Amino acid sequence: MAEKLLGERKVANAKPKATPYRLNDGGGLTLRVMPHGAKYWQVRYRYAGKENTLQIGSYPRVLLEQARRERDKHREVLRQGQDPIIARKLQRSRVQRATAETFGAMAQEWLEHRKPDIAAVTHERNEGLVRRVLLPKLGDLPIGEIDATLLLSALRVAEKKGLKMSARRARIIAGQIFGYALASGRGNGNPARDVAQALTKRPTTTHYSALSAEQIGLMLTALDTGVGASYVVSAALRLMLYTGLRDGSLRGAQWKEIDWERCLWTIPAERTKRREEHTAPLPKQAIAALKHLHALTGRGPESFVFASTSKAGFLAENTLRIALHRLGFEVTAHGFRSLLTDELYKAGFRSEWVERQMHHKDTNEVRVAYLRTDFFEQRATMMQWWADACHARQARRQLPKLPSNVVDLKRAA
Repeated sequence: MAEKLLGERKVANAKPKATPYRLNDGGGLTLRVMPHGAKYWQVRYRYAGKENTLQIGSYPRVLLEQARRERDKHREVLRQGQDPIIARKLQRSRVQRATAETFGAMAQEWLEHRKPDIAAVTHERNEGLVRRVLLPKLGDLPIGEIDATLLLSALRVAEKKGLKMSARRARIIAGQIFGYALASGRGNGNPARDVAQALTKRPTTTHYSALSAEQIGLMLTALDTGVGASYVVSAALRLMLYTGLRDGSLRGAQWKEIDWERCLWTIPAERTKRREEHTAPLPKQAIAALKHLHALTGRGPESFVFASTSKAGFLAENTLRIALHRLGFEVTAHGFRSLLTDELYKAGFRSEWVERQMHHKDTNEVRVAYLRTDFFEQRATMMQWWADACHARQARRQLPKLPSNVVDLKRAA
């Protein structure tokens, strides 16, 4: 005799008894009625010779027709040779994993993964683009569900703000994040490849020149006025001029890196382009600027020398360039390095001293293997001459005499 199907009225009117009992709907679907009145939908089936019971949900949260659809879905899984209970657990695991692996979580993981292999300034730039351009629209979305349309909508926001170059750079970073997810088995594709042509044409890049030797005195005088740049920014520009340090190495400095007695600045490896520790001698003009600055930002060894209210806690990447433009100099802060290199070579200082000061990589592998000195004493003399020469230009005086070791070299040549 065939089983009779249940009806909504019969399900609603099922009364509790002293012991649990079931009402059958056919195909393994049953309504289990408990003594305290609760009613639960269950699907009973056999798999691998063993009887199992799959819980669907409680009534009336799950109504009869919905329970039947769930039964049919699980029986189809059974017909495909799978255990419905195991299949449901795997599906829930996939959903939970997809929900946990949001674009924001993956982006943070990628940033940390890349951090040891790139310069601090590059990490800072990447983190800023992720935070400002990508996370507002994509951060909470499962990375596997983001397609080209969603990514493009995030990039369009930056374009509408006039940040066309930032949008293009953010697309490249997004591509690396999606690629990282794919490589680690947690992504479905790389939509960043599909949106490149949809972005606004690459904007024309404005290349600013380097500060010239004739502008050094004018710039120092402009910094002395205190107009157009805060003292922290002014000090950063002075220290970059006096040391030739790269922008990224300089801005994130902490006070513990400054050795007052030896007039020495030690930049840790993680904040240098070459990922190697670098020592820079500090001329007396640099020490004077730092002592004044210490009264403003010196809050302990771990505090930042060039502190600011930015998220990072120190001056942002474009701050120095913007300050120079505001002061009337259409140049880049990085151009200080070109100026310093040119002037030191013209003065006759040895290339080994200049290149070590600039922290350039020596391409001569034999010399690298045998040369153990960093020429610190010679560089200290050289950089003091340079700082004195800068202030001589400001005062419109004759440049200071060259150190004796340079004069001797010129005579020998």
